Order: sequence, then C-alpha cells, then structure tokens
Amino acid sequence: MRKLGLFLAMLLFIATVPVFSGVMMQGFYWNTPEGTWYNTMRDQAYNLRYMVGGYGINRIWFPPPSKTMYGATSMGYEPYDYYDVGQYNQKGSTRTRFGTQAQLKAAIARYRQYGIIPIADIVPNHRSGGNSEWNPRAGKNTWTDFTAVASGKARWRWDSFHPNNYCWSDPAVFAGMPDICYRAGSAYNDMIAWMNWLRNTGNAGFQGWRFDYVKGVHTWVVKDLKEKTGNHWSVSELWDANTTALNNFANATGTSVFDFALYYTLANICNNGNGSAWLPDVFNHSKSFAARNPMRAVTFVANHDTDSIWRDKMIAYAFILTYQGYPKIFWKDYFNFGLANGGGAGSGWGNGIRQLVWAREKLAAGSPSIQLLHTGSGNIIVYGSYGSSTASPGYIVVINTHPTSWQGRWVQTGNTRLRNKTLKAYAWSSSVSGQNVAPGNQWCDGNGWVNVWAPPRGYAVYSVNGL
Repeated sequence: MRKLGLFLAMLLFIATVPVFSGVMMQGFYWNTPEGTWYNTMRDQAYNLRYMVGGYGINRIWFPPPSKTMYGATSMGYEPYDYYDVGQYNQKGSTRTRFGTQAQLKAAIARYRQYGIIPIADIVPNHRSGGNSEWNPRAGKNTWTDFTAVASGKARWRWDSFHPNNYCWSDPAVFAGMPDICYRAGSAYNDMIAWMNWLRNTGNAGFQGWRFDYVKGVHTWVVKDLKEKTGNHWSVSELWDANTTALNNFANATGTSVFDFALYYTLANICNNGNGSAWLPDVFNHSKSFAARNPMRAVTFVANHDTDSIWRDKMIAYAFILTYQGYPKIFWKDYFNFGLANGGGAGSGWGNGIRQLVWAREKLAAGSPSIQLLHTGSGNIIVYGSYGSSTASPGYIVVINTHPTSWQGRWVQTGNTRLRNKTLKAYAWSSSVSGQNVAPGNQWCDGNGWVNVWAPPRGYAVYSVNGL
C-alpha cells in the first residue's frame, strides 16, 4: 500500500508540474554574423527558456553543423565533410560559419542544461565540394570524390551518388550538386552512423532532426534516418501547400512537417491590409495542415528561406501561438525585429511574442485544445482553448483584420473554467495608430456567454482575471 501511495503521489506531482513545452525557436537566419554565432545562441538560452513568467521554448533548431565546400562563409547547406563540425582546418578555415566544435558543444550543453531540446539541420539530398573523378555510369567526370576529407570518414566515391550501377535517379536533385543514392555505396550506413555520432555529447549532443529539402529523397530514407538514429521527434521541410501531400509524407515518414499551407494562408491574410482576405481560411483543412492534422503540423510565420509576411506579422504569431499544432518562432523576428515585445505593433506588457508564449504555456498548459466559437465573418474569428486546471483555465482568442474598427462578438464557450468569471485580456495588439490598447474586462455568465473584442488589425487573448 505504501508503494501504491508513493506511485499515486508521483502521478499527482507530474500532473501538477508546469508544462514548459509546446514552442520551438529557429536559432538562426540567413547570413547570420560569421564566426561566433554559436556563442550568440548560447548566450540567449536562459532568456529563451524563461521568456516571461517562467515559461519559454522547449526546442531550439540549430543550423547545419558540418563544414561545407565554401568553408567558413556558407550557411551549411552544401555539406562536404560531415564529421567536421568546426575542428579541422580545411576548405580555408577550421571553424564553420557559426563557430568551432567547442562552441557548438557549449551552446548545445547550455540549452540542454535548461531542458531545451537541440535539433540539428540535416541535409539528406546532396553533398558538395568533392574532387573530380571519372564516373563510368554517367560517362563523364563528376565532383564525387570525397576521399580527401580531413576527418577520414564518409569517404565516398561516385557509386554513392546518382547515377551508379544500381539506380539512375531519385525524386529530385538540387542546384546541380551530387545527388546522394541511398541504395548503393556506403551513403546509407554512413549517414546513419554520422547522425548517431552527432547525438553523442562528446561530439555535439543533438536530440532530434530537421530534415532539409525532403522533396529530393524517397520517404523511406527519411523514415529510416529518423528511426535508426534514436527515433527522436523530427520535422521535415516538405515545401508544399497541399495538405494531402503534407499528410501523406508525415504518415509515411513518422516526422512532423512544416505547415506551408497555413503559412501561405496567413501571408494572404496579413498582407491584405484592407481586410478583404477571408480570415476563417485558417480553419480550412485544405489551407491549414494544423487544422487537418495538428499532431504533425509545425506552424511558422517566417524562416531562413522565406519571409513573405511583410505586414501585421503579429496577427500571424497570435494565431500560431494560440492555435493547435506546434508553433515555431523565427530568431530574426524575435530579436532583430523586436517582436518579442511587439516591435512596430507596440511594446510593453500584453504585447508581443513573449506574452503569447506565456498565454499558450500558462493558460493552455502548452497544448491548446481548440473550440471554434465564431467563424462566419470575413475579418473576425473567435476560438478558445479548454482549460486543464484552475491555474491553467484556458482562453478565448479574438482576431480582427478590419482595417479601422474594433470588432466584438457574443460567443458561448464550452470551457466551464471560464464561466461565472470576469475575463481579462492578457495579450493584445493592433498595428493601427492609437488603437493598441488593452480591451476592457468582460463577464462570462453561467451559460458561457461573453462579449469579446479585439482592436483593428489586431488580436486579444482573454482568460480569468486575477491569474
């Protein structure tokens, strides 16, 4: 009986521990400063773990770690020597663009110290920087001789690439770089061995993967690379806005996928400053993978390759950080553009990405369970998250894309933790001059009816007053 009591006490403890999860940060952007970027990442680990009120991110996405054909200048997407993560003097430098191996290990160790999971950017489609050699299958010379790599590992020749004696091609090539063949040569085993090497804390200490340009490889390749290297949570870059294609790939590989469908939907909504875009499209299963399969959708507003939401970006962040799916924050938005505290959309308490992360983590325990409350108007939506406890009672979100006017709606929430309570706006924003002010408190009656409002080109997140 004593053991049973201890077990039940442990379960109760686990159930009541705050959930510090549910948000990922991309820890780099295109053309980051050269030389000491790993140090920059390391120095922000504490601030990202404790953004506000003890809440923050639970994963950090690192750039590709290996030395490339361009040495210290490249962003890492032309891998040359996989095992050189900044410790061999070759291709004109010892460090990579981002730093040395010692700096990489220190950055990863710092994030792991704070319980943040580091994931590596893996490029499975191609390799570059090899010497020229005769390829009898291609009938010409190809840049596929990697026997000179300083690490002495993964010393591939032409038969590890397409074409060879076993297969001519796979789904796609990229920028004319040697296209890896996983059915012949040593590429299959070497890639698995290298990724397991990256998991070792003596080398790097990664605990998951972001797979680059997966349109270029077969789904079984991604599946095997994930399963044979710790089977960690991983996300794939399938650059496709078709939610059926995203769903099929996720199911075939066991990875999550970036929600390009929702990204383009949000870009259309945010960039149409006159409010003409149909806002409820964010809930359309053909225009939002998060709406269709939230357990496999990684939602985002910008990344190192694409940043086409140039207007009212905080509306997009408000949605992905309060909706289902797994949201990813972009380093450049958070730090460089000042959106941590609202940036051009305002500043101070209640504004910005930090406060939205707090709302997700504190009010919805890191994993919103969504109820749609109003979806019938073109430029206002209302939805909510159910609560899990008195401390995490859930919330109601209003997003308003009208260009000039505040908008509100009477809605009936099914979240009983909000009923018979005064609701307060804990997060809000507006890009319209003079309108970025907190909405007033609203009473939610015993049947769940409440009148909630948001400013023009903005949003508001309501929950129980006094938390």
